[in-house]
Amino acid sequence: MRTKLFFKTIALTMTIFIFPMLPGGIASVLPGGVVSAAFRDTQHSWASDAIEALSSEGIIGGYPDGTFKPEASISRAEFAKIVARSFAIRPSGVPRFKDVRSDNWARGYIAAVDDKGIMSGYPDGTFRPSQGITRAEVATALVRALGLNDKLQPRQPAPPTFADVQNSHWAFRQVEMLNKLGVVPVHFGALFQPGVPATRAEVAWMVKGLTDLKTSSGKLAAFDPMYRTVTVRMAGGREETMSLGPDTEVFRNSVAADLDNLRTGDDVYVVATAYGEPKFITARGIVTKDDLANKVSVVTKGALTPDQVKALAEGRWNSVREGLEPVLRDRLLAYGLTPEEASSLLSQDWSSLGGLAKERLASVISQEIGVSTDLVIAVMDKDWQKAKTYGEIELAGLLLSKVLNM
Repeated sequence: MRTKLFFKTIALTMTIFIFPMLPGGIASVLPGGVVSAAFRDTQHSWASDAIEALSSEGIIGGYPDGTFKPEASISRAEFAKIVARSFAIRPSGVPRFKDVRSDNWARGYIAAVDDKGIMSGYPDGTFRPSQGITRAEVATALVRALGLNDKLQPRQPAPPTFADVQNSHWAFRQVEMLNKLGVVPVHFGALFQPGVPATRAEVAWMVKGLTDLKTSSGKLAAFDPMYRTVTVRMAGGREETMSLGPDTEVFRNSVAADLDNLRTGDDVYVVATAYGEPKFITARGIVTKDDLANKVSVVTKGALTPDQVKALAEGRWNSVREGLEPVLRDRLLAYGLTPEEASSLLSQDWSSLGGLAKERLASVISQEIGVSTDLVIAVMDKDWQKAKTYGEIELAGLLLSKVLNM
């Protein structure tokens, strides 16, 4: 017995200390004493756990010399393959891109992720398979692969997390969604650097983080706006109740919504962190008046709340005027109007304006709605005959330009 124990000890010692030092890094020991194939240049990488996990699942691979090259960039073709394998998407189809030849090793993966709407090409009809994929492109593709519509917009845009990805950036929403799910590497810090080619280590870490998220889908069995819980009935009949956090975003029919806008029986999809905290809930069902009000609220970027939209639709201007006027006044001042001009516009008291101020205000309105200043002034003066004349002239000019451009 003591002899067997001695030889077991020797074997374990060789496994732990000797084999990892052999040329090429034949083996490494993972936590728990599990021996697994490894790359000889990832032992000290910040993303080593993610690389090891994806490698063991056959999602990523290394190079013939036994390296992974964690800090090297990764091509769009390589990324297409990784995403396809991560989400069990079979390589199939013929790519529609003019620069993906029939002998390209990744053509099946490229066609598959394009067909799923996860990755796309460029306006010139190319995919650029050998080009390094940028961090912004990675974020966009991963959000789509997760099954979230990257065009889902909250009522009011959140302040940017990263100084170099402002609200106007094409990938702003995707980057923010990915960050909210905890899938952006912490070392990115205050700068995301969206145009920088992503490294192989970064992609491995983000893909692993994405596959660790918890998702569930089914029918909405119940919801409680007061306690902020939803109960989802899965396909097998099992029900799961989830508690929503203060930052959980809810959407119904692709529009930002409140929890009480949901309807029992809606098809729901929940994306939660690896710890089970719901971050996004999307629901689909019969379109309601609430959906339309929420849509208008989103279009106005939160200037109008859904309740204000409903009131305006019902002609109840006075019920929302007090709360709405400050917002509208700020918008008018931003256009360059003076406080007096803004007040006149909101109250429609044109008589309080001097001639010069009226012309300036008419000019602002003219530029905003695309009609002549003369027509605006005629309407402000309630000179309907003159307004009719100017309107007829502009209509004739518009029709003529349409005919000439046919």
